[in-house]
Amino acid sequence: MTSPDPAHALAHAAQRRAVRKRRRRAAARPSGAAPPAARSPAQQAGDRAEDRALAWLRAAGLRLVARNASCRAGEIDLIMQDGAVLVFVEVRARTAARYGGAAASVTPAKQRRLALAARHFLHTRWRGPLPPCRFDVLAFEAAGPPRWIRHAFDATLA
Repeated sequence: MTSPDPAHALAHAAQRRAVRKRRRRAAARPSGAAPPAARSPAQQAGDRAEDRALAWLRAAGLRLVARNASCRAGEIDLIMQDGAVLVFVEVRARTAARYGGAAASVTPAKQRRLALAARHFLHTRWRGPLPPCRFDVLAFEAAGPPRWIRHAFDATLA
């Protein structure tokens, strides 16, 4: 029998240490408590932008239906009710206007993912007849008030 590859042995030892470390952390948590969610600085900035967007939209008379609704296709930052219309809101924030700014970062691929996530939300969590829907973008640039783009793009949700 040949001796194991040294790189394999090192990787296996590192894996065993990681498992022991996870077990120690899990044992230190109270029973049933979820592990703490570590948020990167970029994620924290995104959370602050979503908070500002929510306050902005509420001041404009919209009502919150759901926040951070996610599925395999993607995540919808805010789902709001504007009268009879259900509004799926994408919040974008940029510190610099390079590459077109915040609003331009909602690419056709992102629009497709948002439409798929909205369809999933409507089919799994919405009760009652399908309401009229629209997609809005609330873009925060480095300076100035946010730019609210109503009907930012069209998508078929049926």
